[in-house]
Amino acid sequence: MRAGALVGAACLAALTAFACGRAEQPAGSERTRPAASSDDERVLPGPAHFPATDASSPGSAPQRLTLTYDKTQHPKPVVGTSVEVTAEGLPPNKTVKLDWGTVEGGWVIEDYFHFRGKKYAETTRTLSQATVDANGRLNTRFAIPEDFGGVHEVFVRDGSTTLAQGGVEVAQTFELSPKEGPVGTTIELRVKGLGWRTMESTWVVNWDNQQAGYVTAAGTKGSAVARFRATGPAGDHTINVLTGYMGQGYLNHEQAPNAYLPVPQFAFRVTPGRAATPAFYAEPYQRQPVPASTGVGGAAAKITPTQGPVNTKASLDVAGLPANTPVSLVWGSYEGNRVSGNGFEPIEHELTKVTTTADGRLSMPVSIPDDLGGRHSLSVRSGDRTLATTWFVVETTIVSMTPSSGPAGTPVTIHLKGVGWTEYDNIYVATYDNAYMGYACGFNTGGDVVIHFTAAGTPGVHLIDFYPGIYQGPDGGQQLYRLPQLTYADDHPGNRIPALRFSFEVSPGPARGNAPRVTGDTQ
Repeated sequence: MRAGALVGAACLAALTAFACGRAEQPAGSERTRPAASSDDERVLPGPAHFPATDASSPGSAPQRLTLTYDKTQHPKPVVGTSVEVTAEGLPPNKTVKLDWGTVEGGWVIEDYFHFRGKKYAETTRTLSQATVDANGRLNTRFAIPEDFGGVHEVFVRDGSTTLAQGGVEVAQTFELSPKEGPVGTTIELRVKGLGWRTMESTWVVNWDNQQAGYVTAAGTKGSAVARFRATGPAGDHTINVLTGYMGQGYLNHEQAPNAYLPVPQFAFRVTPGRAATPAFYAEPYQRQPVPASTGVGGAAAKITPTQGPVNTKASLDVAGLPANTPVSLVWGSYEGNRVSGNGFEPIEHELTKVTTTADGRLSMPVSIPDDLGGRHSLSVRSGDRTLATTWFVVETTIVSMTPSSGPAGTPVTIHLKGVGWTEYDNIYVATYDNAYMGYACGFNTGGDVVIHFTAAGTPGVHLIDFYPGIYQGPDGGQQLYRLPQLTYADDHPGNRIPALRFSFEVSPGPARGNAPRVTGDTQ
């Protein structure tokens, strides 16, 4: 089920007091459970298509479940809305449970480096219990849980038997904070209720009619925080949040098949001055998961810390090794690229040779090599035999930005280390004053990245922001590739690497001559 049909629900008139808007009844009447899609989403059937295997007893259709709420705050219910639930004709004095129909899933990564889009599967969770009165009437309430937007089934069940069912369409909410501040102020757009279906899952942030990036909550139950920075001259600036399932804003929204979705607009006032931030900085890394240490014969390895930039001074401790045995310390990585046609392959480098102690231990400092960002193996080998393996995650770091000020036309160079190699973290996507500028890839040069651009704009502070992106993935559905993802901290697939922030102050006067380029220029 794609495109316009992805409103994804049968009209709820027969099930609930809520209107279905522009939703259409899916074709067919089968009660079969559809298979997972091969690209970016799992198709959820509409209310009339849920499997009957756990429904009420044979010959007994579920009763209608009526759901009502206060519409003075929102035309449609949103996360947190209190909903009144009523049904009649139920078994008297029966204690029942109220189940919420939803999906589980999100971004899919295979073999650590392949980005496979999104997959979801149907599930339910119990919201509460209630008791039917002596006349067979149920009257209870529940609050819309934090979950994906769109249509959700609500069931009244006795064990696995469905006694009544209805449906509710959950709408999206958007909150912007703060509403004013100087250039460089971090702005947060908090979203709830983004859908899991393709047409309801992606929004685009435009700053003064320029695309800053896109917003998703595919793996975070519809809730996430988009982060970008205030830029431009003092005064009011317009932020439009457009639907755009492919990653670009859809402008004639009223004529779109998902015109029932909101199109929020905000104003941000840039005040005089600049935020108290460095000329450049990397946001803090989230803790990266690593596999458990593996070993033979009870051997176990531990490295401290488990992540950091290149040249980190780490400590390696290994126990359970053969006594007084010469071993090699081997670093695992990858080499190649995705554009030359030659592909890529795993590689290993011997860092050093050492001898284990009489009690089969190894304790030594390790300097993390200058290499690609992401996960690397660190193995202890005796000949061709691997005795123990642990893992270290290399973080991206900013080496330099030169210069950080000058007149318009000044050549600027940014130098990074530890850029990744997977399909979801081998690029950073750049914006200049919240306008898309391009992307940089780190795989072909072992994580060493050098970017050149020319300073532009009127005198004052201008912002260059590097956002995580997705290099490539499955065709069809969505093509969110090589675009800045503003919800990187919550919903970026895989490693959730941080944003890198830079500022350049354009000074009055004629453009200066060429700035020297750092070693590592690949042109």
